[in-house]
Order: sequence, then C-alpha cells, then structure tokens
Amino acid sequence: MKINVKIQDTTYEVTIGDINERPVKAIIDGETFEVWPEESKHSQTSAVASPTTNQTAEDIQPSAPTESSIITSNELRAPIPGVIIDIVVKAGDNVQIGQELCILEAMKMKNSIRANHAGTIEEILTKVGDQVKHGQILLRFKD
Repeated sequence: MKINVKIQDTTYEVTIGDINERPVKAIIDGETFEVWPEESKHSQTSAVASPTTNQTAEDIQPSAPTESSIITSNELRAPIPGVIIDIVVKAGDNVQIGQELCILEAMKMKNSIRANHAGTIEEILTKVGDQVKHGQILLRFKD
C-alpha cells in the first residue's frame, strides 16, 4: 500500500508491505525499514487519511510488495543507529521469526531487535557496548 504522509511541511512517500507479516516492511522515500508492531488485545481500526486525498484505510487497496521491498538476505541489520546493550543469542542458536535477538538503545529508548526469519545464527558481528549505524550488519543467519 502506498500513502503520502505529511509531517510539518515535508511530505514522505511511504510504501507498506503485508501488514500481517512480521516484521512489516515500510519503505520511506526509498529507504527500507523493518517495523515490529506490538500486538494488542483490543485492536482498533482507525481511519488513516492521506494528506493529498481524503481516503480512509478501508478505501486504499494494498499492493503487492515490490522486489526491492522483500528482504531475502541472511543478514540482520540495525534498523536505527544506537548502542547494543544486550545480546540474548549466540552463534549456533536456532531462532524463530520474531524472537528477540538483541536490545539496541537509541535516544534513551530500548528497542528489541527481533529475528526477521527463522533459522540458525551463524555469526554475531557486534558486542555489548558497540555503537552501531543504521543499516549496519548485526548478525548473520546460516543459509
């Protein structure tokens, strides 16, 4: 699904992949982000208006993800810059999709970094205390 989001005086083009998959892939002005929405007991559907039109979320038809929005890599990258404050897995561990792998602190917020697919951890490329950049490889899965 493609929408335009206006924040202050800047408009961003946002493409959102399948919202039922975890992580949800969001492409904002050409940059891909992985989003892990929290599940809630009371899911509410609210109307989301695009600043350029008055469509609601129900009016917008989802589009199939483009090839560039599908991540097929065996690498897990930092979704935001920050500091690694905990690593809860080790090389050789089998993990499930959505399982917490490490915690990254950014702007005094702890962000749980989760597995983007099931598999075996091949190599961990960071350690506790490392400052990481957006997109830096944190770990690799075995193929």
